[in-house]
Amino acid sequence: METDRLTLTHWDIRGFTEPVIMLMEYLHVPYTETKLDGAPPVPDWSSSLGLDFPSLPTLQDQEHHVSLTQAIAICRYLAQKYRPKMVGAAMNECAEIDSILSLAHDIRNVVLGAKLAGWTDNGEKAMVFVKEKLGYINKYMRSRTWLSGKQVSIADFIFCELLEFLLHIDGTLMEICPNCHKLMRRFHAIPEIAKHKAVQPDFDLEKYLKLPFMMEH
Repeated sequence: METDRLTLTHWDIRGFTEPVIMLMEYLHVPYTETKLDGAPPVPDWSSSLGLDFPSLPTLQDQEHHVSLTQAIAICRYLAQKYRPKMVGAAMNECAEIDSILSLAHDIRNVVLGAKLAGWTDNGEKAMVFVKEKLGYINKYMRSRTWLSGKQVSIADFIFCELLEFLLHIDGTLMEICPNCHKLMRRFHAIPEIAKHKAVQPDFDLEKYLKLPFMMEH
């Protein structure tokens, strides 16, 4: 068996790593997974991995001598290496995908910020922001199969994971954004994703938000 050239290191928690794992499963890329539990004493993983910008998750690619952090950057790297059209088949698609990825990042940060600051006092304002932004995506998806058009892209992996997270915070979101709900169901029906989801534990919001998850990007 060929030695895996990709190693993914992440906290032993769903966090922001899930889209990376789903993408590697979708691409049928062999990889080795290293999980850190975050319990004291936390290993000095940043020194051992030789990272310029220490963060988790991190991807190491022996073939190209790459050590990369940040989930979105890792997804982009994997797509560019194995299936370039997943980051956009044309300049306009590349631009749309990047815009959606930035929007997903903004939504996630607003919600997590509200959770950290105290949901009781900040949750309502955060969800007003979320509903406004999801409304844009819902309208955008009216005549589209995937976020970039007719082909699945890395934006679908990032955004559908975000949608599942949001759905567990407010179950009514998909009722007011039906096109977003259709997108998520379509994504979960992809054979590789369905197979991956079938062996994953049920979504646990408290564990999802638990430290050291907050340190992942």
